[in-house]
Amino acid sequence: MPIDIFISHPTPYNSHQEKFLHLLEAYLQSYDLNPINLGKENWSHKSPLLPIKELINKCQAAVIVGMERYHSYIGYEYEFSKRKTEFVHRYTSTAWIQIEAGMAYQKGLPLLILKERELVKEGILDPLNSEFFVFDFNINEVQKQLPENMQKVIDNWMRSFNSCSHGSPK
Repeated sequence: MPIDIFISHPTPYNSHQEKFLHLLEAYLQSYDLNPINLGKENWSHKSPLLPIKELINKCQAAVIVGMERYHSYIGYEYEFSKRKTEFVHRYTSTAWIQIEAGMAYQKGLPLLILKERELVKEGILDPLNSEFFVFDFNINEVQKQLPENMQKVIDNWMRSFNSCSHGSPK
């Protein structure tokens, strides 16, 4: 019987993101894992935090996927202060991956964190703020299968995932 794992990611808005998520979910399923999230199938009329909490409580692990949602061509941090910093081309994901990662962390779930390379390193996506390895990837390099180095990271995560003794993918 498949093991439920929570997968947190922004709603994909382009073919590269859709393809990547399809390949990732297929690879996870090859380990007899069932990636679930709020999405369309588990949507609820309740405030989103309660159904997310209910889903996470059913899961044995969580995969956090940081993919681009926002692209700021120019912006400022600490505007109108002595610490003002201008940035150009800043890519960020949705705040929901941070919230869902925090909820999974509080439950003590093993986390696998995958981050699109150009995203800003902040919160759970910053390896300096996390006890978990953050794997950077270039989504444009994902064509017909997950990159070999990403597969190895997932394989290693699976070996450390105590609740699952499946060994290697089917």
